[in-house]
Amino acid sequence: MINSPVLELQALARNRESDIIEVLLTAKMIAVKLGLKDLSEWMEYEIDGYPGDVDLPEYRSGQGIIRYWNPYQGWQNLQFRNVPASVITTVQTYTLSESISSMQYADSEDGMCRLVIPPRLVELILKGQETPSEICWFFSANKLKHIVTTVRNKILNWSLELESQGILGMGLLFTQNEKDAAPLTVNNTNIFHGAVTNAGAIGAGNAGSIQQQNAIKAGDFNSLDLELKSHGFNEEDRKALKRIVDALPAPTTKSEVEQRFSGWIGDMTVKALKGGLSIAGGAAPNLLTNALCDYFKIPV
Repeated sequence: MINSPVLELQALARNRESDIIEVLLTAKMIAVKLGLKDLSEWMEYEIDGYPGDVDLPEYRSGQGIIRYWNPYQGWQNLQFRNVPASVITTVQTYTLSESISSMQYADSEDGMCRLVIPPRLVELILKGQETPSEICWFFSANKLKHIVTTVRNKILNWSLELESQGILGMGLLFTQNEKDAAPLTVNNTNIFHGAVTNAGAIGAGNAGSIQQQNAIKAGDFNSLDLELKSHGFNEEDRKALKRIVDALPAPTTKSEVEQRFSGWIGDMTVKALKGGLSIAGGAAPNLLTNALCDYFKIPV
């Protein structure tokens, strides 16, 4: 029988009892040997978890139920009042960036898992209301199983495509012809189809980034304006910020920035949550605060 790593991968991927990390490590070895950098990077993210500046695949996001802890009544559903449906849908969207291995043995309560909502997003949701001791997304534990199954299926489909293209390998080696044909297998299987952009990824710190350390110069509003423009802020948004900057005394601490610019930052965060900016909704408050701190030369 041929000693093929691709056939070995097929056997691993189709076996529901095989460890998903073993499947990914085997797939990663093949991808690296075939020179498929993007594919091996995706596998690395699944093994180690996704860093904050990387868009997560669509299968790692979902719609959760937002609940808060009441010390007398337990977990209660959060009631939204006078909030547009589109905003509710957006703030209910969570993402899971953890290593896939953690999803195999996650604890759940009554078939539900919970994920703590970042404090800055809690502030946006509650808008000055009394903040409960804990507020979380709740979602079905089946979502974790779905992620593992999706990754397993993607790898199985890719391994089958490798075989259909005559790419089997021998032991741990692949021919040059196999390496040349390998990129087509990634395109044909759509492994990366449906990435969640930063606008929708609010659950696990997926951020998008404003590279303010080089672009924003202290006291130079034009540099701040250009940086915001590059991230999708329209002229009206930027002019609104300029009016606030001109009208208020210059802050000297980060907390003063948060207080004096809270209205504008809140409006921009809602816009980011709706997908109107190229930064993550959940990360927007911190990113914008830090950008303003750089403008005012305040350490962060």
